[in-house]
Amino acid sequence: MKTQTLVQFSDEKRWVIMKILYIAFDNPAVETILGGMRDETLSGLPAFYYPLKMLLEQGHTVDMLLWSSLDHSVVESKYFKKENLIQIKPKHDGILGMLELPLRLSRETRKLLKARHYDFVYGMAEGSHMAVRTAAKMDVPCALRQFGTQEMANVLETKPKGICRWLKALKDYTYITLSMISRKSFILATNDGSRADELYDILGIKKKKFDFYFWRSAVMIPKEQPEVNIEAHGNYPEEYDPLCLSMVGRIADVKRQDRAAKILGEVHKLGVKMHLYFIGYVSSNEMLTATNKVIDEYGISDYVHFVGGQPQAVCRKYARNSLATLLVSEWNRVNIFYEVMGEGSVVVTNNNHSIDEFIDNDENCIVYDTEAEAAERLIALMNDKPKIEKLRRNAYKTATEKFLTIERRFGMEAQLVIDTAAGKDTLNYPKTI
Repeated sequence: MKTQTLVQFSDEKRWVIMKILYIAFDNPAVETILGGMRDETLSGLPAFYYPLKMLLEQGHTVDMLLWSSLDHSVVESKYFKKENLIQIKPKHDGILGMLELPLRLSRETRKLLKARHYDFVYGMAEGSHMAVRTAAKMDVPCALRQFGTQEMANVLETKPKGICRWLKALKDYTYITLSMISRKSFILATNDGSRADELYDILGIKKKKFDFYFWRSAVMIPKEQPEVNIEAHGNYPEEYDPLCLSMVGRIADVKRQDRAAKILGEVHKLGVKMHLYFIGYVSSNEMLTATNKVIDEYGISDYVHFVGGQPQAVCRKYARNSLATLLVSEWNRVNIFYEVMGEGSVVVTNNNHSIDEFIDNDENCIVYDTEAEAAERLIALMNDKPKIEKLRRNAYKTATEKFLTIERRFGMEAQLVIDTAAGKDTLNYPKTI
């Protein structure tokens, strides 16, 4: 029996209630949701966490079909209960695991749709494509959330033609490719610099089977710029320390922690003993190995600290109280960019043009071409208090004037889900923001 909720359509006075099935995989946001749904404990993937939180706070019923090998027998959330969690534990790895995932997700989704009569199925990431496809075949409104298409960057770069583009994409990126071609209500991809819109065009996908939304992420911006005494040091991260640098984000190939380590190495070559803090869990042993190789080459192991995954509030503290936050990824239009700018941190970023619309070199950030240049500019910045203050002030100003707020961006997504499930006309939703 469905319970009443308080979602009102703008064009007519009627109330709807929705029963929604999320198809999800383990990520830091899942831990936050199951563990209590407290903003201060969020340690990753806010784009997953906030729409779900908003739907639950509005009173909608959300069940989560979770593919996970972890023990999730205890659920402590105020909103999300144990009975709302359906967990599937994988039995195989490798090739067998790739076959097992879509088959079991599809079978379980079919069972749940028959038994619980959901109004909407929302697949989180490309691995959920068979669950979404199953919902579509059963005429249940459904959609797919893409958090980035970075894994298919070589398809974008080489631009193979004809059948070759599909064979190449399918061979290397099965889940992503298949997720793009099946019928659904919409795909919502993150406008994060990984160029999902270009990928769709290169592969020749006709979006008649679904609406395609390309929305950038959002940030929780403090109402006032956090006060930082930029002369204090010695108690980092609780206090500002000009000899400390931070890099926030999971240890991953696309994040390029090895570049950050090289910057620190070049700083040390110039005689300044700065420290570098990596805040984020390890998702790629290859990048960890590559980073440690750079650390060993420069002999800076005593000055590099791997903090591990931390709640969002702690990540912000590291960024706020460091001389600068290093943003050195393959592309930089990511959540961390928005968050640290909102804290008034000095962002030092490589020149890959992914955030050009937001940045102004030497005004609200520092843009470099080589790691050696970055090192020189960091050392010059260290003792330039007026410039530090200007960069921090302008970073916060940029965040307040140009970034999307959590409430607006994820509120739009939650309402898009509800409107789609209800069969409401969604033509007024922007395709790109």
